Amino acid sequence: MDNTQDLALPEAPVRERQLQMLRPHLNHLPEIDMPHGFLLRTWQDGDEVAWGAIMDSQGGIHTSGGWSVHRVREKLVDRYEFTPSGCFLVCDMTAPRQVPVASATMWRAATANHPTRGYLHMVGALPAYRGRGFGRAVSLAVLKAMASRGDTDAMLETDDARIPAIRSYLALGFTPVYAPDDHQGLDHRHRWSAVLQECHAIRAT
Repeated sequence: MDNTQDLALPEAPVRERQLQMLRPHLNHLPEIDMPHGFLLRTWQDGDEVAWGAIMDSQGGIHTSGGWSVHRVREKLVDRYEFTPSGCFLVCDMTAPRQVPVASATMWRAATANHPTRGYLHMVGALPAYRGRGFGRAVSLAVLKAMASRGDTDAMLETDDARIPAIRSYLALGFTPVYAPDDHQGLDHRHRWSAVLQECHAIRAT
């Protein structure tokens, strides 16, 4: 007789739900300021490797197994929500291969309650190009594309630790969503309080 007791497997950690931000309108979007030597363009077939490299970089938007060409196509490019004309990349035209160094994409996020809502998705930049306004540039390009599509507002999701990105989103007119309406009873006020305190502390230094 086997006297071995069943051992309970440890539960996988539950990933904390991301914070949400909302831009309540898409009016009066500022012009995009692109430094000399850089080109802002839309998605082209063959950008999978460069887009994956941006997301796989340190501090990027990671996924289990990394962003291979297959994964980029499976999770992003081949999805109904993806619009090639709404995916923007900044290319360093002074680099040998003029590869994309920053990116963001428009995503379809309309619901019955919000039929004209756009979703700002996958904003990122290679580490050497961060802090130079490229995240703002690709985000603005996406917002303008949303407005042209007929969207009336925009939302995004982000993590508490992404303070530089959150500061950029605040400057673009996004505001914190304290109680997401897609999850009844969820309240992010405490988390947002800590995040905004950190944002203000950086601004004061």
